[in-house]
Amino acid sequence: MPSTPKRFDPKSRWVKYQDGLWIQSRKRIFLYWFKFLQHAEKSVEYQVNWNNYEGWGGPNYVLGTKFDDFWNNNWQSLFGVKKECDVPLFPLSTKQPKADGLRYALLVYENLHRGSNWDIAKWIAQRETSKRGAGLTNYTFYYALEDGSEGKDTKLVIQSRVGRYKKAAKKHLENVCRGQFP
Repeated sequence: MPSTPKRFDPKSRWVKYQDGLWIQSRKRIFLYWFKFLQHAEKSVEYQVNWNNYEGWGGPNYVLGTKFDDFWNNNWQSLFGVKKECDVPLFPLSTKQPKADGLRYALLVYENLHRGSNWDIAKWIAQRETSKRGAGLTNYTFYYALEDGSEGKDTKLVIQSRVGRYKKAAKKHLENVCRGQFP
């Protein structure tokens, strides 16, 4: 009797999705890849090598398509594999991508127009609190709501962390230009 494919195993680097195919990580990791790719394509600072994205549909398709539509049309051919040991057409560059780190790097990048690192942190803290209720999952931004009332050190730490998210976003943008993520 053939063995049934196992469901998500936290020790495995593969996550079963559907239709008998496996993907390397949760769908939202691929969402962040897609969004960073869109930002890289829109930016004058970055040049996406579309030769590395055979099968993604090209820049116009990526810029003009919502992620869910892109995912539904392409996940099987780009990211799906039949066996856990197979390598997808577009593998992730790490076994355990940090979803929250990617999310906050993206949020910081998308809000660079807000000004200083402190201004960005305060905006994200307010957004996260209104979206997620009373509790923030990332204390980097929580203390920004208190306007640095925990002390000058806390404000400097928050600004430093936002700076690291900026640096991470730049790295992710450079990577997607080469066809890699994160």
